[in-house]
Amino acid sequence: MWQLDEAVEVRLGVVDGADAPEQFLWRGRLWRVCAVEAHWVETAAWWERGVIGGSPVSGPPASALATEGSAAVGLLDDDWGPRRSVYRVEAGCGRDGRRERFDLAHDPQSQRWQLERVTER
Repeated sequence: MWQLDEAVEVRLGVVDGADAPEQFLWRGRLWRVCAVEAHWVETAAWWERGVIGGSPVSGPPASALATEGSAAVGLLDDDWGPRRSVYRVEAGCGRDGRRERFDLAHDPQSQRWQLERVTER
């Protein structure tokens, strides 16, 4: 598995009956999405904003503080920034039909897509 943070060009379409990435261009190669394995939405990273082990690091909103003895380390809050969509897809490239699993993230504010993870099948 490779952890990455590379910009990619994405073409949206319908995959498995839902709007999702259909193709993307990465390092000069065109990848075709065969299946969407998962889709989720993330908010800004709580670990960059505040609570670690129940102690405030940089003054998060009161709603983000974990109570003493709580298992929660941090809570996400709408005030913490934009949401982004992440798609875990299986995609193929080239004549040999090589397939790999990718995590593609979309930032709605900048309209930027980035490739975050690649896992060989």
